[in-house]
Amino acid sequence: MKPIRTPADHQSAVAALVRSVQANPALATQIADIEQVLRFELQHGTPEFECLRARLMADSAPLAQRIAIISDIHGNHAGLMAALEDIDAQRCDRIVCLGDLVEGGPDHEQVIATLKARQIPCVCGNHDEINDLALSASARQFLSELPPYLMEGNLLFVHISSRAKKRPVDSTIEAWNVLDEPGAWLSFVGHVHVPRIFGKRSVSSGEATLHRFEYNQPFALDVNDRYVVSVGAIGYGRDQVGRIRYCIFDRAAASIEVRSIAGPLLPLDYALRQPWPIQ
Repeated sequence: MKPIRTPADHQSAVAALVRSVQANPALATQIADIEQVLRFELQHGTPEFECLRARLMADSAPLAQRIAIISDIHGNHAGLMAALEDIDAQRCDRIVCLGDLVEGGPDHEQVIATLKARQIPCVCGNHDEINDLALSASARQFLSELPPYLMEGNLLFVHISSRAKKRPVDSTIEAWNVLDEPGAWLSFVGHVHVPRIFGKRSVSSGEATLHRFEYNQPFALDVNDRYVVSVGAIGYGRDQVGRIRYCIFDRAAASIEVRSIAGPLLPLDYALRQPWPIQ
């Protein structure tokens, strides 16, 4: 259906739907149910990724078993290639990028070209949306068309946060704020440049649990809990680890593996800066 912008567009769309219902009267009951759902969503400001349309689109997609989640490339094409080589070795069947493809390093166009060539779905990061780079028209168009989030079954992929008010998920308090709202079983976020795994189940009111994990080792998830996973960064870290990091979600094993690999980092990496910056 084409976009509805005018009263004439609306009348045309209604007429087309009436014809469909007349051909299949059982649809009439479903339309009434859909109308109730849409009214509720509009009146209560239901987050977009929790709306009926997003759920239908997510549920119709085939579910990948091993998903690599990368983020915050920031023009570091050499680092991206190192990560993709490791991902291929780990036999992942899907890759998702959480945004901030550009700004920070020198190779923005190459990053975009590689992601397009590999058909890696990406969400929009804040640096993708607003930057002062001299990009080609095709690269600028690619960035402008990136969606704010992606869903795959019970997984949500977003750059900063699933909340309407975007705050970095860099503390147990903000992670609890995210998990206190209805949402996906697993939410993957970028932006922070440091990998962390937060669980909703906690002994402290108002704070999520910050789980300990070992790099390059699976972390078992509890299917009865909910999680926010900060996946780390390809471009540069904001800690002293000095490694490229990304995550792998294994659906069959219900696990997260935070990968830490050697590879080219941007000079902005905190481990490469002297003196150590104040956070």
